[in-house]
Amino acid sequence: MLRTILVDDEKPALKALEHLLKPYSDLEIVGMFTDINHALDLIRNDTIQLLFLDIDMPKFNGIEAAKKIFSNHANIGIIFVTAYSHFAVEAFELNAIDYIMKPVSPSRLRKTIERIIHFKWNTLTVQQNKNEFLNSLIEKKMADPDDTLQQATLMNIDFTRSFSLFFLLIANTNNQIMWEPPDGTSTAVNTLIKELSKDTGLVVWQTYQGIGILDYTITASVDCKSEEIESASSLKAIAARHFPDKIVAIGIAKRYPKLENFSERYVQARNAAIIGIRVLPNLGIYHITDSKFLPVLNQYVNKQSIDTLIDSTIGKLLEHDRVAGTDLFHTMETIILSNNLQAVANTLFIHYKTVLFRKQTIERILGISMNSFAGRTILGIALTLFYLRDIPTINSEHNSTAKTDMPS
Repeated sequence: MLRTILVDDEKPALKALEHLLKPYSDLEIVGMFTDINHALDLIRNDTIQLLFLDIDMPKFNGIEAAKKIFSNHANIGIIFVTAYSHFAVEAFELNAIDYIMKPVSPSRLRKTIERIIHFKWNTLTVQQNKNEFLNSLIEKKMADPDDTLQQATLMNIDFTRSFSLFFLLIANTNNQIMWEPPDGTSTAVNTLIKELSKDTGLVVWQTYQGIGILDYTITASVDCKSEEIESASSLKAIAARHFPDKIVAIGIAKRYPKLENFSERYVQARNAAIIGIRVLPNLGIYHITDSKFLPVLNQYVNKQSIDTLIDSTIGKLLEHDRVAGTDLFHTMETIILSNNLQAVANTLFIHYKTVLFRKQTIERILGISMNSFAGRTILGIALTLFYLRDIPTINSEHNSTAKTDMPS
């Protein structure tokens, strides 16, 4: 459904338009305003996709309001509704969807809505096909290179050229990764993908684990790490505007020529982001070649061995926290990722002696000394595998295409 707001300084006009729009189940009216400033507040704090806007209002001209909206929210569709025809040229110069004269004709309105829905369906279909195709490459479902290149060409993806591969991850402020976007967030994900896709040098798609990005703007075949980090930083800034109350992280894969190792590169970028956001949450950009990451471990250990290692180490602490209602796991995690106990105390906002007491309790529960190299190493490996163990797979219980908001 298209989240829609109506703005007109005359309440009867608002009510009349609301009545005319009620039969269209593809539209969800989430706000009606006689004051444009109240509408702007909602647009800033919500994901609005469609705006019916009066032009001749006493406090704010609708054309000027549209310019202000488009400057920060380019993906909002605006339909001007007015009694004056002389604004039409200026309205269409702003790339408005339509310009409807008052009193609004039901048949005229129907044609406009049908055109909007048709465009939305076609846009979604193109993106869905791209999602399905690229996710099938991650799953290694396509074995014929010629067939892969042919299908890619049909989607304007050039696998004959080198590209950098990024993975964009969205997490809550407590670093809880959002595998399944909560209500309202999936629309923001789609809007972000649409905005990023406007750059012809990028190919953007959605997986069940985040957003994948192929960057063709970096032309160097080797030694391009700094350029990749710079590009990823720009992408992160754009994503942060769409998710102001979330944490955005980007993982970067190794640079390989063209299509080779596509699936492995995706896993590299994804795991770099997942480990990075835990180890250095304030950094935000994580390159797989950084020595601090060990995200390849899960590729060399079978699942049963991983489960056994986790259960016999940090699993004991997780069970203790569950039964006793404590949070020693977080303390242990912070100790492993910090240089010293004073840094742990500063991070957790507790006294140094409290950290020392908790550390001794953790060591007693685990039977492992965190002062020894062997102890810290085994716990570090267990933590790494724990972070990676529950990543949802593309071919698990989901369909082969990524979730998108569809018109109901």
